[in-house]
Amino acid sequence: MIYNILVTGGAGYLGSTMVPDLLNAGHKVRVLDNFTFKQASLNHVCYHPNLSVVKGDIRIESVIAPLMKKADVIIPLAALVGAPLCSLDPGIHRRRAPGCLACRRSKSENLAT
Repeated sequence: MIYNILVTGGAGYLGSTMVPDLLNAGHKVRVLDNFTFKQASLNHVCYHPNLSVVKGDIRIESVIAPLMKKADVIIPLAALVGAPLCSLDPGIHRRRAPGCLACRRSKSENLAT
């Protein structure tokens, strides 16, 4: 069976190792990542016809909600972690919670329909 899979944080370390395997298994994969560190970790699969990449922030409901509605499977790998991120944006931890709430709200709406 082929699934429409949403991988949040798909350009990060775990996502960039998982996404090629999902594509090789025949799935349609959509990656959502904010590319904070301008990583190019998916360049080796960017040609794949079953891959689409969305540059965006999971904390913004208008970004995540429509992607979740189209997904059969969601692999939640998006995270704000590491010392480099804290150096880049020291206040980032205070803005994390709204994204969690947006995901929960959108998912519960999807289950209700």
